[in-house]
Amino acid sequence: MKTKYLENSRKSIVLMLLLVVSYSLIYMTKNCYTAAMASIVEEGIMTKSETGLISAVFYLVYAPFQIIGGIAADRLSPKWLITLGTLGGAIANILIYFTNSYIAMIAIWGFNAVVQFGVWPSIFKITTTELMPNQRTAGIFSVNSATAIGLFISYAMAVFISDWKDNFLYSAIILLIISVGFYFAYTALEKSMKHEDIQAPEPEKAKKKSQGRFSLIFKSGVPLLLLTSFTQNMINLGIKGITPVMLVENYKGVTASIASGLNIILVLATPIGMLLSCAPFFRRITTPLAISIFTMATIPLLIVVLFIGKINVALIVATLAAIIVFTSATQLSFSYISRAFEKYGCVGTMSGLFNCASSLGIVAWNYGFTKLADSYGWGVTTKAWVIIMLLSLSFALISIPIWKRFIKKVKTQ
Repeated sequence: MKTKYLENSRKSIVLMLLLVVSYSLIYMTKNCYTAAMASIVEEGIMTKSETGLISAVFYLVYAPFQIIGGIAADRLSPKWLITLGTLGGAIANILIYFTNSYIAMIAIWGFNAVVQFGVWPSIFKITTTELMPNQRTAGIFSVNSATAIGLFISYAMAVFISDWKDNFLYSAIILLIISVGFYFAYTALEKSMKHEDIQAPEPEKAKKKSQGRFSLIFKSGVPLLLLTSFTQNMINLGIKGITPVMLVENYKGVTASIASGLNIILVLATPIGMLLSCAPFFRRITTPLAISIFTMATIPLLIVVLFIGKINVALIVATLAAIIVFTSATQLSFSYISRAFEKYGCVGTMSGLFNCASSLGIVAWNYGFTKLADSYGWGVTTKAWVIIMLLSLSFALISIPIWKRFIKKVKTQ
């Protein structure tokens, strides 16, 4: 068996930057409908639930394929998986630009989800195994920050581009450039990587390791943590995605462009949350405990949001930004959990599982929250957020002793 990684610090930093820039722009293109939702609804082109359904279909298809992508990232070339995903994404975006059929848009966006199946697991696999060992923690922070950068670009484009369909044309061009640029840049860096032979396990041990991987997931408490990831991402991405429409409908004088501009504040809160999770105190305690603390801090803030439309818009935006800080801190924490499985050779698989869970959370908000808002109003929707976060807290708390036992076992092996 072989492993490879960069020994040169400068080249490792270049690879890290390549991953961050590439995934920032890839993530931006995945959120075209979300960023343009306020404009689409304001112009009467689609309802909130119709626009939400298109994004929901993407993540509904994307979620199960992340499990396949995670396994593929552990066994196949990440370079080819990323190139395939970006090239296919470019084709999907250009097709959206040229169609006016709602059904066709749903089908094309579903295709986009399929071709990007291996992109994030491959990005995470490269980060945790091919960067210089002492740069991998910084790499995890950086590639996770790429989601905030990508979302920021999405909303910035929604503010400055008058025709929402132009977002897809620009996205197609960007993805095409990434597809070619990443392939050649990574190939050049790959030539400088150190290759090491790892002693293959004995047949009997390999068999036991393969059989034990499934039980490993349960013994570590991962199912509970996957549920936590699902509910946390539902709130985090749900708030960032639906806030522009929520502000437009609850505050007079707040237009779609103003709301999208205010929503950028929420996007900028994301890296603050990630930095919070890197604080020495939270790195010293067990990860599920840190997640529980962040979740407990979120619940009273969600109660404040119940008064949307009744209190000052600036206070609401500040409260929502604080919620994003804490929920973003939990998002980075899940990457640390995935990294803990590096010893078992299944980092890609675990990152795929967590990305699957978080993607299902996006499905729930894209269709569930927009449907709730359309049918029952914002009062019911915001109450649902409080209930969901209480469930998330219970999952995290139950997982604490299970994860502690697992980590103790990993350190003694």
